[in-house]
Amino acid sequence: MAYPGSTTPNVGSDSAATLSRDIHVGVVEAFKRKTVFADKIDTRSLTGGTGAQFTIEGKEDTTDTGVVAYTAGTQVDVTDGTQDEIVINLDRPQYQARRIDRFEEATANYDVVAKDVRQVGAKLANVVDRKVAAAIEASSLATGLVGNGNGTVIVNTALPGGLAAGTTAEAHGKAIIESVYAAKAAMENNDVDTSGEVYVALNPTNFSYLPQSLLIIDKDITSGNGGLDTGAVAMVGGVKVVMSNNVPATAGLIGLAWTMEAAGMVKLWDIETKIKEQQEFLDAKLLTAYFSNGVAALRPQCAVSIKNV
Repeated sequence: MAYPGSTTPNVGSDSAATLSRDIHVGVVEAFKRKTVFADKIDTRSLTGGTGAQFTIEGKEDTTDTGVVAYTAGTQVDVTDGTQDEIVINLDRPQYQARRIDRFEEATANYDVVAKDVRQVGAKLANVVDRKVAAAIEASSLATGLVGNGNGTVIVNTALPGGLAAGTTAEAHGKAIIESVYAAKAAMENNDVDTSGEVYVALNPTNFSYLPQSLLIIDKDITSGNGGLDTGAVAMVGGVKVVMSNNVPATAGLIGLAWTMEAAGMVKLWDIETKIKEQQEFLDAKLLTAYFSNGVAALRPQCAVSIKNV
């Protein structure tokens, strides 16, 4: 006996409409952009006021000026000390807000609130990271106060994109390594103490050239520094290498090298996220995320821009 109904069970007998529905199986989350700059500068928390003063002590030992031979029976000459100040003021609070309709939240097949909290938090974290990166770059271009060294720009036309750049990843990697060594030496020539943490940030493409330089190849020789097997590089010449998509997009800029004192941050509020219901929008949820800080150059001698022009 022939089957009397539709020959395709998922199609209606008296219409062409499908009777099947897709099944929601989950949310594919976006990859989070890593933040690397924000926790690597001098940061001070405020409980009030609109900013903070950093007192900068000047160098006294660069020359023999002011050091004189004493003549018996004469009064000593006095000289002024060297100090100055840098004031970092708070910017106006920055925020992002989203309204989540109650009906749409209730009928969605995923956690709408969690997704939005995740997105706004990541967004603002990267806003702060880019602010800090810009301040480090500004520091490398600034003049130091009261006898302290200026920021430094290392120009190496053999770097990727430069006029004398090689054509292979190996050549690019060697040029970057050469420039990182030069950046650290420039800080030390400026009397910067590099016995602490020194960092250099590169974008992913330029970071990838380091293991391909073939100078960083054996973890046994380099104490676990990395190599071709992992593609990871921890240090070059005593400088910690970090990879970031937040390196400023300044023309010719390949990387930034710095120590903690290159820039300063005064912070009133960390990133805070709050949710409240709005009766006037039928109990929709208002999600707000915000922060308040100020960031500026602090010690220019502690920052170096590495450029190909």
